[in-house]
Amino acid sequence: MPDLLSETTVDDLARAVHAHYLRARRAAGDEETTNASLVTWDRLPRLLRADSRNHARDVPRKLAAIGCRLARRRDAAPAVLTDREVERLARMEHVRWMLVRVAAGWRPGAVHDPRARRHPDLVPWEHLTEDARDKDRSTLRTLPAVLAVADLRIVRS
Repeated sequence: MPDLLSETTVDDLARAVHAHYLRARRAAGDEETTNASLVTWDRLPRLLRADSRNHARDVPRKLAAIGCRLARRRDAAPAVLTDREVERLARMEHVRWMLVRVAAGWRPGAVHDPRARRHPDLVPWEHLTEDARDKDRSTLRTLPAVLAVADLRIVRS
């Protein structure tokens, strides 16, 4: 399987990642009034859609870091990631997310303010709240199911 994913696959994965995020944040009690990301894909701001697509494009790199790769193996069940692997991938995702935000002019701030480009999670992993860390962990725990949307599987190299 090539490291590069087709744009159609990237879009499918990005939509699946966002759908998971919606379910997880609503289950955690978040509401659209306090979290502007809790909207359907079609209503999601362009920056956030692009971020979901960039997350999807980065999956092969992250998997390589834990000795895995993507495959279209219909005969194999999706791999189960260990807690240690999820933690490593979550940290990598946080760094990727931070780099994109900082490059776009965002800075740390006490409150998430898109107009002022401030976000409280623009800090190193060690300074994140457990809730913020769990957002990344949750996304990576469901990666096998998200990849299955595009008929992809995680396999050990």
